[in-house]
Amino acid sequence: MSKIRAAIIFGGVSNEYETSLLAAASIMDNIDTEEYETVCIGITRKGRWLYYPGTSEDILNDTWSENPDCTPVVISPDPNRNGIIKIEDGEASFFRVDVIFPVLYGKNGEDGTIAGLLRITGIPYVGSDLMASAACMDKTYTRMVLGYNGFKTSNWRMMFRNELSQLDARCRKYCEELQYPIIVKPANFGSSKNLDTANDLDTLKYRVKIALAQDEKVVIEEFVEGKEIQVAVIGYDTLTVSEPGEVIITKDDFDFNSMFSRHEYIVPAGIDPDVSAQIKETAEKVYRLMGCSGMARIDFYYNDAGELIISQINPVPEISPDSMFVKLMQNEGYDFTELISLLLIQAIDDYDGKSVG
Repeated sequence: MSKIRAAIIFGGVSNEYETSLLAAASIMDNIDTEEYETVCIGITRKGRWLYYPGTSEDILNDTWSENPDCTPVVISPDPNRNGIIKIEDGEASFFRVDVIFPVLYGKNGEDGTIAGLLRITGIPYVGSDLMASAACMDKTYTRMVLGYNGFKTSNWRMMFRNELSQLDARCRKYCEELQYPIIVKPANFGSSKNLDTANDLDTLKYRVKIALAQDEKVVIEEFVEGKEIQVAVIGYDTLTVSEPGEVIITKDDFDFNSMFSRHEYIVPAGIDPDVSAQIKETAEKVYRLMGCSGMARIDFYYNDAGELIISQINPVPEISPDSMFVKLMQNEGYDFTELISLLLIQAIDDYDGKSVG
């Protein structure tokens, strides 16, 4: 029997380009080569799409695009010809693809753009559709949908770029309404990038200006003190919801740059079984509410008052042997290779029989 041909799309014009390289290399190194043949499509920082025939090592060290055998490539938009079109020496050749695993983080990927493109190709792909991806990526939409449906989030506000002329008045109001430290982040950047804090008015104004230079709107919210809990969810109609895991942060000061470089994952989390069950139930409800499919990591805070506060929904969780998403699924009995296979097969099975229109 012929192998399933799986295309991995990585890189991209995004502030989380390096995270994508790590995910692609990790999948290449851990995919079941008895069942799958991998095809790699890399997107450079400037947006060039290239067929990449090299090793995972060169992806990790970001020299992949220098491979002399890289050739321009596009995905066929024709649902009757599921595959990619390589362009070499002025000649185009078609290459069949059975399923696509996009690992594009941040803008131009995680925000639903790649999902919209893949939807019209007729090729099954791992992950949520355009609407769910965009709603989860935009932190303001996420909070509005969650809040409307009775789920608790942090106390937050938003500001648009066209309101910069009111910066002083708006920030004074935020300082009155929110408790320090105040977190400022672009609404549509990746979850682990471009987050900053303010403990006074002048710093807040500066942080908001910087964030609005990167996005049309920003989220301004209170820092939530509590246990950081994460849950992995995979599936379509039938879901697998992991036991919660806890992120232990070691830091001297509240600094997001150090926050994401010094941490420990505790899987499963050391919390009361009843609380764990509540978190899992909430994770499933949120996953379905936001329209997620394929996979997601849902992050919570659990504070001393016993409140469960939703931090974010990540429809393209970091995928590497050391990532929390993979560790959570390992705790459910899936090693990394089995997890990759499960995500690919579920994507194929879910897509089977669906129309493109």
